[in-house]
Amino acid sequence: MARILAFTNNKGGTGKSTLCVHAAQLMAQRGERVLLIDLTSQATASSLYLEEAGSLLESETVWASLHPQQQRPLQEVVYSTDKGVDVVPSHSTMAEVAAQLAAAGSLGQDLLQQQLGPLVGDYDFIFLDTPGELNALTANALWVAQRVVIPTRLNRADFSCTEVTLRYIGALKGELTQARTVLTMLDDRYLPGGIWSGSHTGQLYVQAQQIFADVLSPVTIPDSSDLRTAFDYGLTVMEYRPGAVVCQRLLQFVEHEVLL
Repeated sequence: MARILAFTNNKGGTGKSTLCVHAAQLMAQRGERVLLIDLTSQATASSLYLEEAGSLLESETVWASLHPQQQRPLQEVVYSTDKGVDVVPSHSTMAEVAAQLAAAGSLGQDLLQQQLGPLVGDYDFIFLDTPGELNALTANALWVAQRVVIPTRLNRADFSCTEVTLRYIGALKGELTQARTVLTMLDDRYLPGGIWSGSHTGQLYVQAQQIFADVLSPVTIPDSSDLRTAFDYGLTVMEYRPGAVVCQRLLQFVEHEVLL
């Protein structure tokens, strides 16, 4: 039975898709059967794994499976990739799906869960890359997820959105025991003991520990030009520069937050 993880935040640009993609890739490299479902309009994960992602019709993507008036079986839009991760690609018009799910009310609340039913036995892990907002698509993903990862950067705007996201998860699921906040794009020199730990940004790290307390992951993901360059080449950072520090930190993240 697959373990399902959702990557979410009520804000774009926090590194959500990057973390989701690399966690999925690392699990595949361990020999696990991995499915990644892209629910975003940006289709970042889809584009990394499928060169043709941008030219797919709505009917060939998750759009057709989660649109209440379509409901094409999800297994029909699963694509195998040469990276060892199966992918359900997204489409740029996913906002329409979110609106239709919201309009469907209770009938649209667990459509993703229904669609995943025939697939959960075929995979060890299913990763859900959600939109950068708390809409009906995000709610579907959070409802079915056994673990929710919330990437956030070290600034007050991200903190505020992350707090909103945590409250939303708590209201939806009734508890936060499976939610984890992960600090991303963080220069290690701002961490305790680092040369910039006494700066304003360094103090924000201390505040993050206080604000997020038990849900804050001990693993931070460093700012890395290698990550950005790898995506430009259509690669994961493990393919582009396997010896990079960020690769080791991503591996630690998987061991602490995915395998537990």
